[in-house]
Amino acid sequence: MENVWVLAAFWVGLALVATLFAIWFKISTALAEIVVGTVAQLIIGAFLVQGGIGCEDRVDQFSRWN
Repeated sequence: MENVWVLAAFWVGLALVATLFAIWFKISTALAEIVVGTVAQLIIGAFLVQGGIGCEDRVDQFSRWN
């Protein structure tokens, strides 16, 4: 979390996209926020976070090798 303002702007932007999505398709705002959040998580997880969460615990290593 290097810059709190960038993160806050990102979340507000996603909320705006979800609201516009809800208005455009005439669905509930909560449903649109769930859909937009899920898609954003998929995109962020697939393209920006290549190494996962970077966990190097012994349990993680144990489950990979056994």
